[in-house]
Amino acid sequence: MPEKNKPVNTAKEVELIKACQKNDRKAQSEFYRLYSAKFLGIVYRFAGDFDTANDLLQEGFIKIFRHINDYRFDGSFEGWMKRIIIRTSIDYIKKHHKLYFEEINEDHQKAIKEEADTIEKMNCDAIINAITQLPKNYATVLNLYAIEGFSYAEISDMLEIKEVTVRSQYMRAKQKLAVILSEQHHISYAAKIV
Repeated sequence: MPEKNKPVNTAKEVELIKACQKNDRKAQSEFYRLYSAKFLGIVYRFAGDFDTANDLLQEGFIKIFRHINDYRFDGSFEGWMKRIIIRTSIDYIKKHHKLYFEEINEDHQKAIKEEADTIEKMNCDAIINAITQLPKNYATVLNLYAIEGFSYAEISDMLEIKEVTVRSQYMRAKQKLAVILSEQHHISYAAKIV
């Protein structure tokens, strides 16, 4: 059970945030050092290559420092930054990739759900590698829902599509992911879900 009145940010973070709000370059550099590796992993899953991911990471941190005075200390600063990093990634995808979302019927969705448990138990590196091979629309929805933990409604707002479309794209993404993993011999059951 979480402690009541426990601060969401450490004293060091609060100190760094306040320094960054005063445009302290040393504090900005420290925040970048603390969070860049973690956020690089996030943007890589969306971008699919490290050059683009590094560009998105830089752009995301520029936005973080540009809007740091908007942070009101009423939630985790890391979470606040993460939302900016993810939004930067989604904006890039919307601008540079044509996303095509299609809806699938409920019967097909039920069949696709059967493979979820096996995929969740797999090697993380194999899954991330396979995710980068998915079409951008599938990879984007899969990253946002399964990895970043956004709800279908939040994803619907971010991508400006219907919630039912988000659900169907997530199911399709898992299906395509299973096929890719099957082809790479990580799993052998994909044929029964296609």
